[in-house]
Amino acid sequence: MRFGRRVGIIGDVHGADVLLTRALDACRVAGVETVALLGDLFDRLDQADAVVRALDGWHIVGVRGNHESEALLAATNGQVHIHPATAALLRRLEHRVIVDDVCLVHEEDGWGCHDPVATLFGGSGRLSTRRYPAWITFAGHTHVRHARDERGTLEIGRGSVALAPHRRYLINPGALVNGQFAIWDREAGVVRFWDLKG
Repeated sequence: MRFGRRVGIIGDVHGADVLLTRALDACRVAGVETVALLGDLFDRLDQADAVVRALDGWHIVGVRGNHESEALLAATNGQVHIHPATAALLRRLEHRVIVDDVCLVHEEDGWGCHDPVATLFGGSGRLSTRRYPAWITFAGHTHVRHARDERGTLEIGRGSVALAPHRRYLINPGALVNGQFAIWDREAGVVRFWDLKG
């Protein structure tokens, strides 16, 4: 598993295949090589095939959200039929992906285990049994675009965050269903936030 030099960070599509196509077009123009999915590609199974078709041909790394997990469970139990291409993509998605020093998750409830700064983010200040070695954690689920490091919330009003190698980051690109996603330029060390509806 690997990332390209530029990575499209997309979460919470919720079946918005037209917005996904627009985001992928922007990714193509920006030279994105890898699309990192943060879960909840669809709300209903009848939306899944169109979303997966939009992703066809892209190098995908990603995690599944609760909607993908429920669909896979129902298919495994014989309760629903999933198109083979859709099922193949959903099976490739994992609960958590760690590539080098980057973590992809759908819902992150354990970030901050790198004490002593956990208390800054509402943590207890005790070390968690779950260790996240990641320099950057990209998470979805909340539909709220934000970025923070161990010192607190980062200003993203200018549309980007410059990443420092000695900090740890938690970044949510926002929900694509709301037109929000991000592109991470790994060579420049910058995450740029995009808004298709603004």
